[in-house]
Amino acid sequence: MKKCALYTFLALAFISTSVMAELLKDRSLEIDGTKRTYDIFTPNKNLKNLSPLVILLHGHFGDADTMTGENGKKAPYKLWVDIADREGWHLVIPEGEFGPDGKRGWNDCRANNTINPKTNDVKFINALVEKLAKKYPIDKKRVYVHGTSNGGIMAYRLAQESGDKYRAIAAVVASMPEKNKCEHLRVPVSVLIMNGTEDPLVPYEGGGIGRRKALHGERGSVLSTIDSMDYWVRNNNIKVKPIVRQIPDIEKSDKSTIYVEQYLNQKNNTEVILYEVRGGGHTEPSLSEHYRRLYKLIVGRQNRDIEMAEEVWRFFDRNR
Repeated sequence: MKKCALYTFLALAFISTSVMAELLKDRSLEIDGTKRTYDIFTPNKNLKNLSPLVILLHGHFGDADTMTGENGKKAPYKLWVDIADREGWHLVIPEGEFGPDGKRGWNDCRANNTINPKTNDVKFINALVEKLAKKYPIDKKRVYVHGTSNGGIMAYRLAQESGDKYRAIAAVVASMPEKNKCEHLRVPVSVLIMNGTEDPLVPYEGGGIGRRKALHGERGSVLSTIDSMDYWVRNNNIKVKPIVRQIPDIEKSDKSTIYVEQYLNQKNNTEVILYEVRGGGHTEPSLSEHYRRLYKLIVGRQNRDIEMAEEVWRFFDRNR
């Protein structure tokens, strides 16, 4: 009986712990008369100090469930929930609004894009950070943005127009707009870029986005990955040569390798780092969350040599 009671106690304690660390879904914030939605994860720890906040931005066609795997599909970003719980960090996953094509997305800086929504997403995300910082023990000096595709381009916009609010950003399968309508504060911001050289949707060498013309308008165009990296190297006033290394090719079958190019400015404590995923497509590298073959026929190969979320967390963690 004593063992049974002990097991029952441990089971209840585990359930209680799980509930405390759950993903809180479908929260809302009104911006300019529009109800905006987001999910938030708070760590299951008795935090004695303020904790960092990571903002995850989904791509066009995506939503919060796409990022966290709540839709039942593979999601390399879902690892962020485990990382946040392990490290005692906060996560927020806001949702973009619907554009002319009926899909959720972000109003990034592509001046020649006509299918993104017209919402003021910079205002929304900045206001969301302020709201959460009043409710949770969040360190406003350590707020980070991690976005994919359209969400990655939106991360660039936040760094351009609100760089004083964000310590670092990570843009995955995303390049800077070729025709950029954003204002630029010229504030030093650490930037991580992780792009595939064979991306069929956001071309590594720059140019028009997408395989074909959108039914409801134009998708716009981007700079090359190298030009996008150079943009932030100049912005951060980095004049030293990069540190270059290759990540071990532990999974030969993915026909993909990763080279890392890292630029450091020790005077203003900023960093620009490029993960060049050679042979990779419009996919996030992952050791555990592998996309299905049919999906990869559309978006290209997925690298399996690193866990994207862990790499980005380490980047954020060292950029304090």
